[in-house]
Amino acid sequence: MYRVMLVDDEYMIHLSLKKLILSMENKFLAAGSAEDGKEALQLLDSVSPHIVITDICMPEMDGLEFIKSAKEKFPSIIFIILSGYSDFEYAQKAIRYGVTDFLLKPIVPEQFMQTLNQIYMKLKGNEHAFSQQNDWLLTLENYKKQLVEHIWNANETEASNLIEVIFNHYQTNHQIPLSQFLENLLFSIDKAMKKRIGNLSVNMPDDFYWTNKVELSLNHMKAIITQIIRNIQNSRNLGSRQNILKAVQYIEDYFSLESLSLQDVANFIGVSDAYFSRTFKEEMGIGFIKYLIDLRMKKAKELLGDSKIKTYEVAFYVGYSDYPHFSKTFKKTFGLTPSDYRKIRLS
Repeated sequence: MYRVMLVDDEYMIHLSLKKLILSMENKFLAAGSAEDGKEALQLLDSVSPHIVITDICMPEMDGLEFIKSAKEKFPSIIFIILSGYSDFEYAQKAIRYGVTDFLLKPIVPEQFMQTLNQIYMKLKGNEHAFSQQNDWLLTLENYKKQLVEHIWNANETEASNLIEVIFNHYQTNHQIPLSQFLENLLFSIDKAMKKRIGNLSVNMPDDFYWTNKVELSLNHMKAIITQIIRNIQNSRNLGSRQNILKAVQYIEDYFSLESLSLQDVANFIGVSDAYFSRTFKEEMGIGFIKYLIDLRMKKAKELLGDSKIKTYEVAFYVGYSDYPHFSKTFKKTFGLTPSDYRKIRLS
């Protein structure tokens, strides 16, 4: 139900309007009342009305002054003016202050209820439109996050496909020109990228311009995204990243070899030991030795869940010929010996 505040210095007006409001099939709630504008202003925060029905001629603060002050603080409130004055000057001022309707006293119930019904339909329409717009914005934000990740990971095909999805999304509920929408989108991408890489720039062609033609703008945007990806590849040296991914797979394949070393992996991807050690830590956030130990301990946990494999065999399978060393490393990692972990796991 929508909350209605009544502002009038006549008790019988309050009483009759409340009865009319209550008769309207639970559409409205008479949520607050005041005798003048000053008192009404003090109530606005606590009542938070959707609609205010106010008289014009009141002590302390008249209706028009009250509306002007209230609108400055609560611009979304809908105002209906009640007055015994038929003076056109009041109606002119009321319209300037954003009043929705102007009803003369004595109130005609049918007219009053018709006015409220019209406002009810307007509020419902606004709610639906707001909900649709909110859903649209949430979806767009999700697309932006996905696009940023595709760009960051140099997934050019995925980024290009998502740009088309974003264009289609724009066309379902666009409220601004396409050129402005794309400028905003590019600004969001640029901002997100600069949080990850401080100095990121896109070299736009001298004759570049935004257009509201969909196909042309789509091609422009794809070209810009491609350029951003190229810049990121250069900034992040993603050729090194591909080498690290190859190295990780190699470690996964050969972790059970006790002799597996940093030099073995560096030789496999064709770089120096020092370069591999540095780039591995930069990309993975962990040193090679710690990564290898953690991988072996993770595999050991999985194997200890199989009662058919003896505990000392688990050590061998994950690259340890010295069982005490394996047991000590396992306990340091998980806080339990392999035997104790197995007992708990299989109990």
